[in-house]
Amino acid sequence: MTRVLICPICGSTEIELDSGGYTGKYMCKNCGYVGSFIIELTESEYKKLKEAGELERFIEEKRREIDKKPEKYP
Repeated sequence: MTRVLICPICGSTEIELDSGGYTGKYMCKNCGYVGSFIIELTESEYKKLKEAGELERFIEEKRREIDKKPEKYP
């Protein structure tokens, strides 16, 4: 099963491991985003979302997850 890595900022699939994988982070070659949060889909999931025109909405929802601040613990 092939997986597709997607940048949560710009939606690019031009993603590679940052620092050769030592940091546990990814880097987007398109926008320069570096972080551990990345969208990962199977190739079939990616194709279905893209064909349905839902890929941008899906990425936007995931982008909002980055912006959410965690709730404080009691």
